[in-house]
Amino acid sequence: MNLTSQQQVEDKNYQYRIRLEELQDEQVENKKERRFLESLQEQFYHAQQQENQLYQQSLNEVEPEERAFFEERLDEVTYLSRKALQEFEKEQEQLQQDYKKLLENENSVRSEQLTFLKNDGEENVSGT
Repeated sequence: MNLTSQQQVEDKNYQYRIRLEELQDEQVENKKERRFLESLQEQFYHAQQQENQLYQQSLNEVEPEERAFFEERLDEVTYLSRKALQEFEKEQEQLQQDYKKLLENENSVRSEQLTFLKNDGEENVSGT
């Protein structure tokens, strides 16, 4: 079955629209992931603050010979918390980079679509 020139243009334009919708859906998902990650970071921060308060209380209440044990645990917890926060930040940066690429891809597809429509419009006007 042969498609007319107009049908080919409409088909190609439809493909562009579908690709743009897919990219926009991916952007929405990326935003959701970033918001979820921000929520996790916030929850983690609050849990970390509570944990630090508990360790500080424990340090104030323990016997002097047990103090070193709790200080070590506090140092360990602080170290692990920093590592976790670094992982959150790396994930956040990756999501931000992915989002930027999605926007660039969307702009590229839009540009291709406009170029296609412009060139095809000129061809239809000239009758070729």
